[in-house]
Amino acid sequence: MGLEKTQHIGRIVVDPRDKNVVYVAALGAAWKPNAERGLYKTIDGGKTWTMSKFISDRAGFVDVTLDPRNPDVIYASSWERYRTPYSLNSGGPGSGLWKSSDAGTTWMEIKGGGYPEGTKGRIGLAVAPSNPDVVYALTEAYSLAPQKGTLVMGKRPEANGLYRSADAGKTWERTSIVDVRPFYYSQVRVDPKNPDRVYYSSTELQVSNDGGKTTSNAAQGVHVDDHGIWIDPNDPERWALANDGGIAITFDKGGNFFYPMNLPLGQFYEISYDMQVPYNVCAGAQDNGSWCGPSRRRSAMSNANWFTISGGDGFYTAQDPAGDWVWGESQNAGVQGRNLKTGQTLRVTKPGFQERYRQTEDSVAVVWGDPATPPTKDQQKRIATLRTVQRKDSLDLLTRFNWNSPFLLSSHNAQVFYLGGNKVFKSLKRGEEMFTISPDLSKQYRARMDTAEKYTGGVTPDVTGAETYGTVVTLAESYIKPGFLLAGTDDGNVWLTHNDGGNWENLSDRFPGLPTKDVYVVRVEPSHFDTLSFYVAFDNHRWNDFTPYLYATDDGGKSFHSIVNNLPRESPADYLHVVREDPHNRDLLFVGSSLSVYASIDRGHTWSKFAAGLPSVPVYDLKIHPRDHEVMISTHGRGIWFADVGPLEQLTPKSMGDVATLYVPRTAYQWGEGPMAGLPGNGWGQAPLVIPAPAYGATISYRLKDSVTSPVRITVSDAAGAQLYTTTGSASRGVHSVQWAFQNATLRQPLTPSARRDSIILKNRGPVVLDSLARTDYDTAAIAAVRRTVNLA
Repeated sequence: MGLEKTQHIGRIVVDPRDKNVVYVAALGAAWKPNAERGLYKTIDGGKTWTMSKFISDRAGFVDVTLDPRNPDVIYASSWERYRTPYSLNSGGPGSGLWKSSDAGTTWMEIKGGGYPEGTKGRIGLAVAPSNPDVVYALTEAYSLAPQKGTLVMGKRPEANGLYRSADAGKTWERTSIVDVRPFYYSQVRVDPKNPDRVYYSSTELQVSNDGGKTTSNAAQGVHVDDHGIWIDPNDPERWALANDGGIAITFDKGGNFFYPMNLPLGQFYEISYDMQVPYNVCAGAQDNGSWCGPSRRRSAMSNANWFTISGGDGFYTAQDPAGDWVWGESQNAGVQGRNLKTGQTLRVTKPGFQERYRQTEDSVAVVWGDPATPPTKDQQKRIATLRTVQRKDSLDLLTRFNWNSPFLLSSHNAQVFYLGGNKVFKSLKRGEEMFTISPDLSKQYRARMDTAEKYTGGVTPDVTGAETYGTVVTLAESYIKPGFLLAGTDDGNVWLTHNDGGNWENLSDRFPGLPTKDVYVVRVEPSHFDTLSFYVAFDNHRWNDFTPYLYATDDGGKSFHSIVNNLPRESPADYLHVVREDPHNRDLLFVGSSLSVYASIDRGHTWSKFAAGLPSVPVYDLKIHPRDHEVMISTHGRGIWFADVGPLEQLTPKSMGDVATLYVPRTAYQWGEGPMAGLPGNGWGQAPLVIPAPAYGATISYRLKDSVTSPVRITVSDAAGAQLYTTTGSASRGVHSVQWAFQNATLRQPLTPSARRDSIILKNRGPVVLDSLARTDYDTAAIAAVRRTVNLA
């Protein structure tokens, strides 16, 4: 329908008299000025568009609403805001409240009459359907009144709040000072039958029955961070709320909520796996903690098969492949480990300067002696020396951690734990007793770091840590050499160490074609086959550059060459989040982008879109299970997906010319349903997600170079040549699969669920009981005999 260059759209409204008349509040590019911002109008259903109101290349429109009594009367709010990788600035001269009485031909800015006249930020709008003279504006604004106790005019967000007009915008009253994180929320809606009952978004949805003068939480017991509100125009008892936990629907004005959980909308970040059968995955979810669950079950999968391992915003996870420990993370490296068998928890303590700072303070106290007596010149000199050491320690040990800080367990030794901040940290005890193994690896842009840590937000300060800058954002260890580490930072540095941090080499000036030297290093990926080869992906969308940047080296980082080739570069360009090399075929690569997954079978020379059926969605991480030959796809908006890559792993240029290819099948397992471990899940709501079970048994895949007319018959035989199963498959060109569910095979009868439960209890608890008996001098020979029986169970 057009408007491709506007990038971000704040609101769309349709004229109730004519569906072909549409207004679009185009906010514009988040990361740079652009002239395509403004309020657009079409009268032909989107075939052509006109600019109804333009403010500037820095200020677009974020909200628009119509007077239901006369849709030619329009209220719209413009918003000047700008983002960088290290800051957010909400507000400026381009922000304002506007009104048109002639269907957008002319506009008047509303200010004065009780409405703020100074600099404003984001504004949310609503007109009361039952009395269109009542207009609400949830407004972010500076106060230009003197600061308290002074005569100095001060710019502070003291004019923030909910404003109400009872005369169609001529005069205003601020009825509430509540306006939490305006850039993040700022949506207001009015009861269709009561002009004084108003809802507006906040961390907790607010509701008022007196136009905003008194408010309360309108959505008790549902997830916080409410961004979207819809009220049934014919039934004000029924409304829906969209927040960071999904959707909540009420049929009695918020007294009770229906919380459907059958929409796969999980916004996941990084993903990990273990080596159980079937294997389990763990992944961090946006504002929903970190979760673990099985990759498949014999029966259908539901929410209840998953359990939480940590709270907050979930990011990286890790699993001990041979043990019971899992790790989750909340923002800024809040890493926690959990033993799923015992329930023991371990919180990773990030190194800081406080301990040595206090030690120096103790030394100062010893040198000074009696603080009631002025120090001597000699004491002053010794104290000054200690203070110098103290300041140096404070600076040297000062750490910064990204909102999404990378950490990992060594694949060579699960006791070894690495964590990325502005430095790389290591532990030999699963995250306990961390120590540094690198200097500050960032470019140390002091002004940018100060902005991120002190001044970001704009009209309303918002220093949450989300823009923490100058940090390691991707970290990886070689799959074949312990202590061979790669690290990338958010300001463009790529580092390599061959000796576990003993020496670091900066590779950042070896990437031809990068637009600047401070492009975000989104992923480093070592090779599974040698240490001379590895991959680096960059992401420059935070400077409004959506081009994919992907490099490979074959000489240990001495030089790099681009392997982007035919990945989409034009609109819609598809910037990257992750690159992975297949553990069995070095020519097979996968990338996850802002829109999809792409695969290459020739090490990046050509790329094809991968995973038919996967929606257009950001893909933040990919992992390939080395035993089960499956790719795990962690999407930011549509949950977690799995795909069989066994045939791709065996696809070679030579086999592409073969008339037919039968691929070696992956190992198939006979298994039942095991009892769930770990913490119980919570907040399942009233409508759980149910996903059909994947096909059970052995998957047999084959490829036909061309379609054939004769039937394709697949026969399964045992070692003696006896036929167990025969079926037919597709005769069309391409790769196909059939399933053998172990029909006619001689198999061990699976245990019933109760027998499995009993066997697990015997195996896990029996030896503990026997050990306690041994300590009380029971006959050890008898105990040993019983122990053999228990272990066999």
